[in-house]
Amino acid sequence: MPSKENENHLRGKPRPLLIGSVTLANNLVMAPMAGITDLPFRALAKEGGAGLVCTEMVSATALVHSDEKTRKIMTPGETERPVSVQIFGSDAAVMAEAARIAEQAGADIVDINFGCPVRKIVKSGAGVKLVENQGRMADIMEAVVRGVGIPVTIKIRTGLTPDENIAPVIVRLAQESGIAMVALHGRPASAGHTGAADLIAIKSAVAAASIPVVGNGGITDAAGAADFLDKTGCSGLMIGRAAIGDPGLFRRIETYLSTGQFLPLPSWEERLSLLRRHAELSGRYYDERKGITVLRKVAPFYLKGLPNAAKTRDRFNRIVTLPELDALIEDIWKSPYFLEAASGD
Repeated sequence: MPSKENENHLRGKPRPLLIGSVTLANNLVMAPMAGITDLPFRALAKEGGAGLVCTEMVSATALVHSDEKTRKIMTPGETERPVSVQIFGSDAAVMAEAARIAEQAGADIVDINFGCPVRKIVKSGAGVKLVENQGRMADIMEAVVRGVGIPVTIKIRTGLTPDENIAPVIVRLAQESGIAMVALHGRPASAGHTGAADLIAIKSAVAAASIPVVGNGGITDAAGAADFLDKTGCSGLMIGRAAIGDPGLFRRIETYLSTGQFLPLPSWEERLSLLRRHAELSGRYYDERKGITVLRKVAPFYLKGLPNAAKTRDRFNRIVTLPELDALIEDIWKSPYFLEAASGD
């Protein structure tokens, strides 16, 4: 039983989340992250307790033109279901066709990105740029909803700048367009990933909604997740950067919300073992050399906090085979820090 001091957190306890016709095991969603959430990453997040995993953002135009790399990024794996495929673009007809391609490839949900602030995406008229043209947003949402038989969701931000909160307006527009769920990043586009999420803005969007609103932004631990749910009333949580190198974060949050008990943080042995497994999965998905090379983006998250972490990261960035990774991990265990810990000194 949870202690009395933790009972207040259980109001936001994890529960099955219904997104259209898809029921999630809990209300914890892994955020789509460009260059990060490939199939190996999603598989680990699923094992770590995520109720829904999402592909990295893919170009609708590239999908429609049968770009091989984009198709590989988008194609789901059987062990990660349910899985959402996130698409971006500015043309309603192209977005609808891309959504159909994703559905045919096995997507359980299609997500439309209306929140990406990256300059290249914005210059193309997609991502967060579309909030300046709500008529076009509605056209895209309605076209995608009509074009597929699976639930359609959207991901948005609170606005372009800190002085506005357009989320309630977009939520109502989404409902009218047939959208099944809105993921709301509680920062404006101008903030990127810095600063605290605006929980008041998220709460106001939830109040305007008759569909699930999933909150996103700055969730890094179980206690913070409970506070986020309690203060916003949102239907679930979307977690991104904090789960890089730590997919078990989803399970720790789920356990705390359910019982009020904190699971321990992963030990160094668990973190390094997970890095090794991630590399193995990545090598199978791509090939050994590329599989390890693409992990250069995420390895620093696994290695953060190690003595001489900078040198270890530099060495990781030069390895291209699993035996080389095994040798690196073995050398980490032979460092004075771990030898002294093992001896009890």
